[in-house]
Amino acid sequence: MPNRRHARRTHRDAAKLAAAGNHQGALAVYAHAEGEFRGCLAVHPEDRATRSDFAELLADLAASHAAVGEVGEAYAAQRERVAITASLQAGPVEWAAARLDLAEAAVGAGRLLTAATEADAALGLLEEVDPADPSSPGFTTLADAIARAARVYARAADPDLAVGAADQAARMLIAAREAAPGGFGADGIGLDGTAGLLRDSLRLAAALHAGAGRAGHARGAADLLTRHFPGVSPPSAPIPLTLRAALETAMRMGAFFDPGLIERLCPDPAGRGAPVTVSARCDPGLAAVALHTVEPAVEGLAPTHPNLAWRIATEVHYLLTAADRVGERNLHLNFRDHGPAWLAMLMALTATGKQGPILQDLAAALAELRERLRTRHAAADHEPLVVAANRFIAMHGDRVR
Repeated sequence: MPNRRHARRTHRDAAKLAAAGNHQGALAVYAHAEGEFRGCLAVHPEDRATRSDFAELLADLAASHAAVGEVGEAYAAQRERVAITASLQAGPVEWAAARLDLAEAAVGAGRLLTAATEADAALGLLEEVDPADPSSPGFTTLADAIARAARVYARAADPDLAVGAADQAARMLIAAREAAPGGFGADGIGLDGTAGLLRDSLRLAAALHAGAGRAGHARGAADLLTRHFPGVSPPSAPIPLTLRAALETAMRMGAFFDPGLIERLCPDPAGRGAPVTVSARCDPGLAAVALHTVEPAVEGLAPTHPNLAWRIATEVHYLLTAADRVGERNLHLNFRDHGPAWLAMLMALTATGKQGPILQDLAAALAELRERLRTRHAAADHEPLVVAANRFIAMHGDRVR
């Protein structure tokens, strides 16, 4: 008979092995604890305490999988944990932390669409926190979350969004440390998790500003990095493909025709008001407008300029996902018009020749959108585009639990 007390004790034993660096050994013991918890839940599926304990186990299990390079298994564990956390109706801080953990696991597994949307959703859960007052409740929690999201955006989304988030995270983390008793300086910053996030934010900001040619901003971030972390240098400057650059290139090629939309979608990433979330880059009502403007461009670019198509389509997909999450009125009421265009834009990406886990993630995004189309009666199953999406989902769809 499965026993919750025994499952918890086995979990603790595994955690001790993981803390000692023996992640392979920990995984074997975690497997026993997982079996016990699943057995308990098979008998009492609604037991809240058992589900909460199981979610904690999945978080630790994911960490050990990641530590030994099993990124797919880490992603699967975090995804199941997030589903359980959602069913527990956790508070915003706990819920945001779980979604950020999933976002980071998704990056590691190459699931970039999931990574960006989960990071954005996580920050949305903390929107009640005042980002301008270091003494306000939750200020450091929000700063940490923005720093983590910046790392995700740097891999999975518009670099301009990543640099805006990295800049704000660095400002907030420095302000939080200076407001703490005793303040901090180069010798007193310590090596806790928040310090690591500050270091990563400054390195990311310096690299992305340099890559975009903003030498002054890059120097400023690099100087702060040297001041607070002597001996730590920024990484080499990347050559990022931003949404603005992708749209401007598409316009020069004759595939895109609305320069005004570029200005509305792509605010200055170096300004004090630079957006740090997908949701904040423009009014949610602009998402549907952007969709119908860029969808023909994505279809035209996909076969010959796949990187441009992916950058444009994924950023608009992130905007649409954010707008749908907050119930944007036009998108919701007129989904019969917007939903099929959204599906067509994502389906265009199937012609870009991409390989690897990103196709699994694209299939997952298509499956979620297909379900929206079905429940909102926006497209019939026999329509050619839906049939094509079904074939792609069947071929590349998720195999994780």
